[in-house]
Amino acid sequence: MKKWENPKKILPVLGFLPTAVLAVCIAVSLGDYTAPVLSLDAAGSETGTQTGTLTTEKRKERKTAPVTTKAPAPAVTPVSESGTYRDGTYTGTGTGFSGPITVQVVIEGGKIKDITVVSSTDDSPYLQNASALLKQIVALQSTNVDTVSGATYSSVGLISAVRDALQKAGGSSASDSALPVLAASESQNKTSENAPAVEAVAEPAAYRDGVYTGTGTGFGGQMTVQVTVSGGKITDIQVLSSKDDSPYLQNACALLQNIIASQSTNVDAVSGATYSSAGLIEAVRNALANAATGEVPAETTPVPAAKTEPPATTVPAVPQETGKFPYPDGVYTGSGEGYGGTTKIELTLKNGTIQKIHVVSNEDDEAFFKRAETLISLVIQRQSTDVDAVSGATFSSEGILEAIQEALEAAKQAAQPATTTTTAVTTASPETTATPVTGTTNTETTTEPVPTIYENGTYEGTADCYPDADGDFAEYVLSLKVQIENDQIVSISNVNGSGAEYDKLNDRYISRAADGTKKIAGTIAQILEKQQTDSIDAVSGATCSSDAIVRAVEDALEQARKGA
Repeated sequence: MKKWENPKKILPVLGFLPTAVLAVCIAVSLGDYTAPVLSLDAAGSETGTQTGTLTTEKRKERKTAPVTTKAPAPAVTPVSESGTYRDGTYTGTGTGFSGPITVQVVIEGGKIKDITVVSSTDDSPYLQNASALLKQIVALQSTNVDTVSGATYSSVGLISAVRDALQKAGGSSASDSALPVLAASESQNKTSENAPAVEAVAEPAAYRDGVYTGTGTGFGGQMTVQVTVSGGKITDIQVLSSKDDSPYLQNACALLQNIIASQSTNVDAVSGATYSSAGLIEAVRNALANAATGEVPAETTPVPAAKTEPPATTVPAVPQETGKFPYPDGVYTGSGEGYGGTTKIELTLKNGTIQKIHVVSNEDDEAFFKRAETLISLVIQRQSTDVDAVSGATFSSEGILEAIQEALEAAKQAAQPATTTTTAVTTASPETTATPVTGTTNTETTTEPVPTIYENGTYEGTADCYPDADGDFAEYVLSLKVQIENDQIVSISNVNGSGAEYDKLNDRYISRAADGTKKIAGTIAQILEKQQTDSIDAVSGATCSSDAIVRAVEDALEQARKGA
């Protein structure tokens, strides 16, 4: 009998046949598969770029690197496009990081000829970086382009705006719903660990008729609402003022209708605009506290929503502890290093107690500084600088605390008794007077003059300032003047940036690089001290400008070199 005619010998082989077939199918289906790579930008958020493959080395990095949970960055979904448009100039609007972005698209011969940004509230470096994709859109005649790394939100806003304009030009009718309506930042996102919590409160069954105003604290600071009560019910809520960015505030305002519909402030915050939501709820509760009929016991009267941050500085802080600083009464000044530059404060001390802290000036972004400023009340209440930085505004918080500590140090110095220092005057004894020795010459000690390297004069040096990998600004030319006297660099001045696409916002970084900060010596001071351009430390936060200054000085020195 043949082998295939023996069932007992065939059955074991048949048992492995389904497994073998399945393995072949999987191998065929994955033959062209490319694993998606989720790249992390500088802030740690996922950009969702699906290019390349995930190598073994990258897998190891992902296993060992600390993971920070943050709001995912927006992604752009490709849309179908006709590629033919009506000639003309069209405007479109999208939503960037800070708010609306408006562009103007010129169509000639049925093709995209030019795209310009009309208006935007996004920070200039990020918008300028993202604008690089506009040239790609013109070159490809398509909005299906990649976002620019490090400027994802601005990129999404620009692509959305161009698509909006192209739809008006008779292009694709595909909706832009794949793009996010609101590009939520980490600090406004509901998933943030330290986002304010809104706790439920007991509320009266009815309110006294009238129009009431109330205040709360949003992301940018104080906001005011007006609540109308008619027939004992909430009939209308209007926002009178707010410093929050328009997209977030507008999104959060959706909860006002929920309050009216439910006749209760115990409503959910709007996802993506948590701080603005909490501020609105707090403001409405503050207004309704004045409209309560008194039918509810006092302890259940609505109270402001619980928030994780300290009270806003618009409400004067009252010291809870006194007499902790045995220093003279007076007003003392201090400064600290914030995110964008120096923060200066004035601290009023009376009877050993901090009575007031006034911010004289700061160079940080207003929204972030306003959040950080709330810790001032906590310092006054606790009479201590041992407080936590405000979430989402850490650098600004540290600048304020450093300034307060410096002011207290000045008060401490004022308490020290004045000391008189005496300078000992010594006179040489006659015995030690040197007597010339006759019969000898001093030719052996004569030193030959050291040849000079540079010609005296003032020389202008230039260098191209290149952006780093993030490309946060356009390349520009940095120039300066170097004065040479007796082979010494005696001054470096007139440090400026220029170029066809030069952005005046770069002035701030050039100044930081040249002059340094309270904690970091500037490149000019370092070069003058060392009398050379080697081993000069770049100023943190202005690395590219620091490098350009060093190269510009080297250019000037080369011109000053004899025989150049």
